[in-house]
Amino acid sequence: MRIVQRKFIMGLQSVIITIFILLSGVFIPDKIMADLNKEQTQLQVLQSLNLIAVSLTHIMTYNDKMVLDQEYNTIINNLNLSNIPDADIITLLQELMDLLTSSKIQEQEREHLLSRFDKNVQNELKNRVRSRILDTDLFINPYTTILSAVLSTGSFYFNYRAQMDAYAKEKDEGKWALEAKTMQGLNNFYKKLLKYSWELMRRYNFPDEWRLDEKQISDYTAILKEPELDLRYRKLERIENSFQKFPPYWYYRGQAAHEIGKNEEAFNCFNQFQQIHQGILRKDPYAASVAMYKTMLKVEHAEADPNMIKRDLDLILSNSDDADWGNILFAALQYARMGDSDTAGKLILRNLDNGHIAFIDSPDMIRRVGPALLLNAKPELFNRIMDMILNNDKVKNYDLLWLYGQIRNSDILKRIQPEFDRVLLQTTDKSIFNPLNLFKGNNISLFLPTRWMAENSLVTLQLNSETREKEFNPVDAAVMPNLPEMTVLTFENVLPIKTFIKKKHSAEISISLVREKLDGDKTEIEGYDIKLVFQSQIIGSDEQLSKMVKYTNNLFKVGNPNIATEKIEKDPDDLTVWFNKEKIILNGESFGWSDDGVTISK
Repeated sequence: MRIVQRKFIMGLQSVIITIFILLSGVFIPDKIMADLNKEQTQLQVLQSLNLIAVSLTHIMTYNDKMVLDQEYNTIINNLNLSNIPDADIITLLQELMDLLTSSKIQEQEREHLLSRFDKNVQNELKNRVRSRILDTDLFINPYTTILSAVLSTGSFYFNYRAQMDAYAKEKDEGKWALEAKTMQGLNNFYKKLLKYSWELMRRYNFPDEWRLDEKQISDYTAILKEPELDLRYRKLERIENSFQKFPPYWYYRGQAAHEIGKNEEAFNCFNQFQQIHQGILRKDPYAASVAMYKTMLKVEHAEADPNMIKRDLDLILSNSDDADWGNILFAALQYARMGDSDTAGKLILRNLDNGHIAFIDSPDMIRRVGPALLLNAKPELFNRIMDMILNNDKVKNYDLLWLYGQIRNSDILKRIQPEFDRVLLQTTDKSIFNPLNLFKGNNISLFLPTRWMAENSLVTLQLNSETREKEFNPVDAAVMPNLPEMTVLTFENVLPIKTFIKKKHSAEISISLVREKLDGDKTEIEGYDIKLVFQSQIIGSDEQLSKMVKYTNNLFKVGNPNIATEKIEKDPDDLTVWFNKEKIILNGESFGWSDDGVTISK
């Protein structure tokens, strides 16, 4: 590593001297400028040739159409022509493209694998969060876990090659191997590349040891497949002399160093990459990943210069397409951590506009990044994210109310209000799905949006009347057959309904919805509890029927259910019990509540 450090320091000194001269207005001799330009041109030619050679070797080594497709698109759609100084290189690239065109994969096949990649990243994000649920750092600094997960999965370019065995299960192997004529054509092209390389080396006067041959690249590719990290790092160290002018080498060596805890050496490798990188590609996945690693290493130090971090964030974004949503999420979270909510918001909207919502796709993710992204978000971003969360069936109401406690009470309550409007408490007898059993009997049924039925949640009923106080647990819970978004919970023998009506008693009934705190949750909140308070009222059956019809028509939007019974129609003076909504208590804070909705002060 001393070689790396020495070269880095010498290169850094050269850059500093050049900047000082430029800022000082000192005249730079033509010879010095010519030497600088000559070295840059040499590197551009060299890296172009090595790019072609490595692409060829990867295509032939992996023998996989997706790898061929990646290399094709990297070159044909991604070249920065202004950094390619010689027309012979363009000629080589044109011939290579002609050779590869017939073996490209179909668009639908590419989309299938990209979809699979998106799922891989989402699963990695969720697994990382869950595996570190006991880590105190996850609550003090929730970004670190998410950022590390994004780094771990990498962009699709890296992820596909690292997980080829897993992706192989998603495709028909026989259709993905290269045709024999393509492999023969690639072999023939290697001979032409050798001839052009010899001519370009003489023309630009750079040593042959800078150029990578087929064996060196094959050995290098084999090293990258080495699963044992320490061994991979040692092998990469040993080939430094041959690969010192090849930027991807420094990326992989820095990555290996980072994985085994050699962070200082990793930082030097990433700096070496940026020092020699010539920007042959418009969007370079290596340049984006290097900048991401450097950013992670910098933010671990409190004295890190924010401007230097922002420069690397700019590199990440300038080298990322819309499809590289993990890179964009990484940059957004870094900006959010630095307090730049406007830039973070724009990047999050970019992902949302392109259909990438992994960061709000599960309760775990919402709890990690939701508050930071929403707390200071502009209305457009806040509304977009909240609308998506509300439409996600995997997210329970407890998670929304957790956000309520973290962000803005009134905003969240206004959005979750329909979940309270749909709640209904009724006396029943036997099956609640038989209309003849509504409005009578000693049982009480709670009509509750299914989104309240979450893991580790508990629903209880507390009765307070003139005659007794008692707590009940539901004896049955069933999803409504024609309305799966609603669940009905039955509490048995709560009220002696005939005596209750005859003696004109009154009662307060409280429904407690409590989600017990998970064992690994280190927050101070013991549980996320909601109490729904109802007050009984004895009314005529005709009035109750009117209330029920209004409730079903206006709130469920399911037409006009035939809930009227013959008895009610024939005897409108028959008395029954209606439970009026009184108030909602959320984690100790009380809000007014009625059949017209939740009362939220402005």
